[in-house]
Amino acid sequence: MKNLLLLITIVLASSHLLLGQDDRRDRIGVGLGPSKLYGDNTGIHSEFKFKVLPALTLDFSKKIHEMFDAKVTAGIQSIQSGDFYNLNEINKIAEASLPHAFTGSLMFADIMPIYQINPNKSGYLPSLIKGYTGLGLGFFHSSRQDTRRINNDLGGFVEETYDASNSGIYIPFRMGIYMELEKINGEIGLESTLMMAIFGQMEGNDQQQKSIKPDVAAQLQLYYRIPIGK
Repeated sequence: MKNLLLLITIVLASSHLLLGQDDRRDRIGVGLGPSKLYGDNTGIHSEFKFKVLPALTLDFSKKIHEMFDAKVTAGIQSIQSGDFYNLNEINKIAEASLPHAFTGSLMFADIMPIYQINPNKSGYLPSLIKGYTGLGLGFFHSSRQDTRRINNDLGGFVEETYDASNSGIYIPFRMGIYMELEKINGEIGLESTLMMAIFGQMEGNDQQQKSIKPDVAAQLQLYYRIPIGK
C-alpha cells in the first residue's frame, strides 16, 4: 500500500511538471527585420524588382484571456522607390505631375486583438513553438523627399526634389510564432505583418500602376520579448 501511494505521489508530481499552465504574462518587445513597400512607384513587383529595407518595431502585449491578448505596436520602416523605371515610364508619371522617386520613412502605430493559437493550458503538455494571429487598426505618417520631372522653359524636363508627407489609416494583419526561453526569462519569435492603407497614400503616388489599389507595407521581423508585472 505504501509503495502504491509513493508511486501515485511520484506520478502526480511528474504530471504537475509536464502539464502546461496558463502563465502567460504582459510583455514588451522589440523587433527588427526586412520590409518592403507595395506602392505605385516602388518598383516592378511582378518582376520582383523592389527595395528591401529595415523596419524597427516596439510592442506591448496585455493578456486579456487565456486565448487573447491586446497588442499595441509602434515602429518605423525605411521606404525608398529605388531605380527601376525606364525613361518612358518616368515621363508617363511626370505627365500626371506625380513623383517617380522618393526616399524617406514610414512611422506607424496600431492596436489589435491577438488570438493565441496554442497557449499553454492546464491539463495539456506545453507547446515548444506557439503561434498567434491578429487583425487591427492603425495610423501611419509617411515623411519623404520626392523627386519628379517637370517641364522647363526650353521644352525639356528637369528633375525637382522636394519634401513631402502623407498620413492615413491602415489595417494591420499579423501572424507570428515564438518560443519561450526560461533561462533568460523571455521569448524569441518571428512575426510577419501586412499593413494595408485603406485611407491615404504611403508613397505619395496615386497613379494606380499596381494590381491592388491600396498601398501595402510588408515586414518580417525577429522579435525578443520580456514579461513584465506579476
